[in-house]
Amino acid sequence: METGFDFQEWALLAKESPEVFEVRRRDAIKAFLETSGDEQRKLGSSLQREIDYEIGRAATPQAALSAISKMMWDQVAFLSEELETLSSCMREFEDSSSKGTARLALALRADTGAG
Repeated sequence: METGFDFQEWALLAKESPEVFEVRRRDAIKAFLETSGDEQRKLGSSLQREIDYEIGRAATPQAALSAISKMMWDQVAFLSEELETLSSCMREFEDSSSKGTARLALALRADTGAG
């Protein structure tokens, strides 16, 4: 797998030989996915299929970029919602934990004072 990425080289290849560019692109993606763990490989392969579908469906490279960008922002929005849900749950947990600690302290004081 390549360790460096030369944008100019890839851009020139895409312009002069789109077929070779596509083969190299797929090989680079495959090599990257092969270095991932099983779950990440499955997720990455699935995501790559979605990306390839959008690229194939698009009428222009700009339309493909727009579709892929929308996919990315949809995921950012989803992750933001998930983070907010997690934060809310953590606040609820902290509140109930604080209340439970206060109740326990009162109960311990009552037990100690009763004895």
